Amino acid sequence: MSEYTGDKHLEVIVHYPAVKKPFEEKHASRKETLNALKSAVLKAFGLPEGQVDGKTYTYTLYHHKTALENLSETLGQLAGHAESLVLKLSQQVTQG
Repeated sequence: MSEYTGDKHLEVIVHYPAVKKPFEEKHASRKETLNALKSAVLKAFGLPEGQVDGKTYTYTLYHHKTALENLSETLGQLAGHAESLVLKLSQQVTQG
């Protein structure tokens, strides 16, 4: 997908099923990376990533049921010309 290079900001909404209210950023920069967004989302939801009490917690962002694995991709690249971006956060827990 080609990146929209305009200066216009983007509304980003991230749903996490375990939380009623989604993460919302009304004026996200199109140059922000998915990695930066993921960090902000995990912090806002109070979610630890990595080893906790013998379990490994990992989180993946999804866009239209597609896992977003390239965290260096920008929000603008992902959204294209859209004015908003709706994502879902999924948790995976691995024992020991």
